[in-house]
Formats: sequence, C-alpha cells, structure tokens
Amino acid sequence: MSNVLVLHGFTSHPILTMGPLPETLRQAGFTLAQPVLPGHGTRPEDLRDVRWEDWVRVAREAYLSLGEPRAIVGLSMGGLLTGLLAAELKPSAIVALAPALGLINKTAYLAPYIHRLKPWAKSTSPAEEAQRRKQSPNYPNFPTIAIVQLIELQRRLPALLPKVTAPALVLQAAHDDTVPEADVRRYFALLGSPQKEYRVYQSQHDMLLDPLAQQISDDTVAWLLGKLAAGDL
Repeated sequence: MSNVLVLHGFTSHPILTMGPLPETLRQAGFTLAQPVLPGHGTRPEDLRDVRWEDWVRVAREAYLSLGEPRAIVGLSMGGLLTGLLAAELKPSAIVALAPALGLINKTAYLAPYIHRLKPWAKSTSPAEEAQRRKQSPNYPNFPTIAIVQLIELQRRLPALLPKVTAPALVLQAAHDDTVPEADVRRYFALLGSPQKEYRVYQSQHDMLLDPLAQQISDDTVAWLLGKLAAGDL
C-alpha cells in the first residue's frame, strides 16, 4: 500500500480546500497524512506569529509518520512545501497543483515594509468578499505579516527545486487569479526530476473546489498509481 502526504495552501482550510482529492486517494487504497499547517483551520489571527519554518516542520513530521513508498501532493503554498520536502526527503513521486512560486498581486511583495502600517490584508476585493464568505472555506483576510513568511518560502525554492529527483506532475489553473502562469512554468522548469509532466486545466486557483475538481482528483490518483507501481518493479 502506498502513502501520500496532502498539503493545503496559504490561508486555506486544511481539509475542505482539497475537495474530493483525499477521498479519491483513499478509495484507490492510499493511506493519507493531511496535517493542519500552523495558523490554519482556526482564525486568521493565528497566522500572526507563525513562521515558514513552522509549516515545514509540521509537513516534515507528517511525511515521516507515513511508511514507504511515500508521495507528496500540495496545492499552492502546499506545492512549495512539496518541492522543499522533495529536495530533502526524496519521495517516490510528487504532485504540485498551482504551486505559488509567484503572486499576481505584486503589492504583496511590499508586505515586509508595510505590515506595521497595514496589519491586515484581504484575500479578495471588498465587492467579492461577501460572496466568498458564502462559497469559500478559506480565510477572507489575514495578517499582512503572514505573507512575509510565504515570500520567504518562495525565495528558497529556486535553489531547491533542481535537487528534486522524484517523478513530478505539475498542474496549472488556466484561469488562476492568484499565481501567474509564468511562475508555475518556472517551478516546472526548475524541477530536477528526470520524469516530469505539465498539465493545464480550465480551472481557477482553488482547483479542487471548481467544477473540474473530480476530474483533477481522478487524474492525479491515476498518475500516482502509475508512478508508484512503476517504482515497485
């Protein structure tokens, strides 16, 4: 039996944002570790004192709790953690969904300088916020200081991704309003994996919450089954 670490994104609900993927993995016979990354799944204020190293620590502990063979699947920031852990721990396969190696909103990169003047940031525009609260399980806003930690994590990835040797699948959301296509492609290009594949879905950033979520889940599971079975030969 194979094992999979499933990692959610920044400000994301640790369970609900992953849509049908965890159950699809379980039905295929995988054992899962699905940790709650520090500061998530409670209230936005809890992100205030969290550092990127805390996310890495919890993700690493969850990975090491699983038996071999082990794969990692991560969404958005979870895709960054997937690459970081893959460089260090050499899993059997990885999948990165819309990995957040860059951000469309470039003002986010001012966070290290303005977080004291602007302590809170919104996940969406005010006009969209009410609708988002109804439809999304994610935090509607977050402490500005928290994005400094996401940026620190982003900065470490370019040096680490060439060290990844596991078979890799990278998924891009064609209608992503959070992560630029160029940065998803850069993540893919930097991967050192001898076997790597790039797929594009007509999805938004939260790929596992939109109408293609089940197809993406099915495709991810089929790819993992093929790679992990090949690794057993």
